[in-house]
Amino acid sequence: MASAADKNTLRPKMEKYEGKVSHMYLDSKGFVTVGVGHLLTDLASAQKLSFKKSNGTPASRDEIKSDYEAVKKQPKNRMASFYKKHVSLKLNDADMNALTNKHIDYFELELKRIYPEFSTYPSEVRLALFDIIFNVGMTNLNNKWPSFKIAIKAKDWSEAAKQSNRQAPISAERNKYVKELFEKAAADAIIITPATA
Repeated sequence: MASAADKNTLRPKMEKYEGKVSHMYLDSKGFVTVGVGHLLTDLASAQKLSFKKSNGTPASRDEIKSDYEAVKKQPKNRMASFYKKHVSLKLNDADMNALTNKHIDYFELELKRIYPEFSTYPSEVRLALFDIIFNVGMTNLNNKWPSFKIAIKAKDWSEAAKQSNRQAPISAERNKYVKELFEKAAADAIIITPATA
């Protein structure tokens, strides 16, 4: 599994680009979400989490259901803060971090499935791949990025940098962050590789 150091690097980046929201809200596609982009596929998945009331006491299943259903009725693709007035429960910071760590562990398994040599890649490459898979998902990354996949498997980090751009609504800043990670790995590889005669 990803090291504590990797998780401590990844979490703030995910929080920066995905947001970190303690209450339920709808994402751009209209799915109920909480924490750092944690999708709640149904009511049962929401009821498994440790939501708290404003006084810090644990919420009941009915109270979680009330928040979940209230959010589901709202329009999608608004700022997360828009949904705050429709809910009363929150997740604490430790619970949100635990969810993010689970995502990181899950996505690491998926990345190793697509790229069996994932563990041997430079840390910049691993961080870039985590960012992409967290955003587009395993199926999309595996099936809709053929040129990128070829570049990664060939360990051609310079080409991977060129192929790493994602379409809107991904911010230019986030794309730049990932591209620069690959470019740093490419530059480091040139330094490490002995010059051939």
